[in-house]
Amino acid sequence: MMDQTLELRWWEAVRQQDDRKLFDRLYLGHWEKLYAIAWSRTKDEAVAKDIVQDVFVSFWERRKDITIRTGVGQYLTGALKNRLIDYFQSEQVKQRVFAYVLGQMEAFLRQSDDAWSYQEVEDILEDELEKMPDNMRKSFLLKLDNLSTPDIAKRLNLAEQTVSNLLTEASKRLRKNLPHRFQDNAMPILITFLQVIHDLLTNK
Repeated sequence: MMDQTLELRWWEAVRQQDDRKLFDRLYLGHWEKLYAIAWSRTKDEAVAKDIVQDVFVSFWERRKDITIRTGVGQYLTGALKNRLIDYFQSEQVKQRVFAYVLGQMEAFLRQSDDAWSYQEVEDILEDELEKMPDNMRKSFLLKLDNLSTPDIAKRLNLAEQTVSNLLTEASKRLRKNLPHRFQDNAMPILITFLQVIHDLLTNK
């Protein structure tokens, strides 16, 4: 176990002098424990690594604004728990959105002669979402989950105009990228898919 007093001195050097070497020591001293916690909650190696990495990226980027009085380990564990809460909330929103989108497409998919499954459509949407920056993905999912732009802005602590810009860009990306993901004979499915997304985005 690392000495908390020593770590706090290291952190002050990181905060005041941008000491990257000492930051790396803190990273190495706490990464494994944080990863173990994240994995125990998510049961997904890639997701756990991404969440822990996000914690440390934020830790470095916000170093000038962070004051730690207890211990670095306690702060990081708290930050990780907040990230995990955010992750599971996002997952719940995503599942509601996917269920609605696929529900809206259900009749069309059943009538289609193409061998397209719900899972294939869901996989394509999930893959495109993963390519989006974090705030864009969250804004997009929350909008599809029937939240208004002002509500999304409050939840993500962003300006309303920023949320509007993110939603516009997300829609543009889907219109640009999705046609390449569907075979020519599946274009009717693509058109229906995009129409459902458009209807959800313009609902409020």
